[in-house]
Amino acid sequence: MIMNTVVDVLFVAWGVIAVLNTFSAWRYTWGLPLTEIPGTTPPAAVVVAVKNASDMSRAFFRRLRHQAYPDYRIIAAVESEEDPAFAMVTEESKRPGAPLRTVVAGQSGRTGQKVWNLLAALDAIEPSDEIVAFVDADTLPAPEWIARLVAALVNTGRDAVTGYRWIIPADNRVSSAVVAAANASVVTVPRLPSIINHCWGGTMAMRRTTLESIDIRRYWAGAISDDAQMTRAFKEAGYEVYSPRQNLLLSPVAMSWSEALSFGRRQYRILWLHSPCIWALAALGTFFPIIAACVALSMALQGSARAIALIGVSLVLGEVRYRCRRRIVIALWGEVTAAGRANYWRVERWLRPIWWSFHALCVFSAPGSRHIRWAGIDYRVRGPQDIEVSRPPAAQP
Repeated sequence: MIMNTVVDVLFVAWGVIAVLNTFSAWRYTWGLPLTEIPGTTPPAAVVVAVKNASDMSRAFFRRLRHQAYPDYRIIAAVESEEDPAFAMVTEESKRPGAPLRTVVAGQSGRTGQKVWNLLAALDAIEPSDEIVAFVDADTLPAPEWIARLVAALVNTGRDAVTGYRWIIPADNRVSSAVVAAANASVVTVPRLPSIINHCWGGTMAMRRTTLESIDIRRYWAGAISDDAQMTRAFKEAGYEVYSPRQNLLLSPVAMSWSEALSFGRRQYRILWLHSPCIWALAALGTFFPIIAACVALSMALQGSARAIALIGVSLVLGEVRYRCRRRIVIALWGEVTAAGRANYWRVERWLRPIWWSFHALCVFSAPGSRHIRWAGIDYRVRGPQDIEVSRPPAAQP
């Protein structure tokens, strides 16, 4: 009797999660691509923290410096002049494009290096900058990226908007495709500004006056996560952060299995340390489908018609979500982007148990430690604003 009740609970939870995820993915596709033209184009400052140099970061700056927006400038913050990023940004600033200023932050002491760079960049923001945007250098902003962010602010009177990454594989390894598929399952999760929403520092914009009101310097002091602390700052200041559906940025990745696991675990470890309630929702959202699917498969092998029907419904809903995600990519970045990654779509469509299990592994292994390795630097995180920094000997000053 008890076992039957447990099975019923598992199956109901599985069904509810599957239906909600499918509806959310379908809802995300409505009206895409949207025409978003800002009613006004106030001066904007775009802030980016950069480390090292690569073909990816060079492509990023080429795109960022040629946005379809008339009045903006870029503030690039690097750790030191010895960082290859400094030479890359200096060289890039000599080419045609939007004004590009370099800020040297120095090595961080008890703060994450990315956050330390961003803190230094804040000093370069000027009173004439009415809009301040943040972006990550491992993304590929479309020409309309700034215009879409500004439109979401000025056309609606909102104070802040954010978005999220859409990971695409930069190679044909299954590991890269698994990371992309697991990430895509998160992108279309509903984000409700008045209830729950998490800032993503990789694409975010706000009015300069709003940035000053939330006193972000106080929240970034001693922090490892820029976006988790930004979320906290907005929440405590009473501001709502919105996530317009078009505020997505392509983020190419090429990862081995170990790199993929390290990346996924780091994302959820930061979430667990800063927003345990959101981590718990992610844990429940991955736990129930996996356990329920295993139970259903076992019962189906024994001839249970109910289990077979549930598995069939799950497969159909999974196919709907796959088609919705493909529609999103085509709507925002074109058929060429979708068609050029056949291996990714095969993994997304046919290897769902693998990438879902990978996703769950990242979620449930996150609480096992307070150690985070990020961009070659080791951090021990005691709290949101209490970390130890350990650098390789060669990186010591």
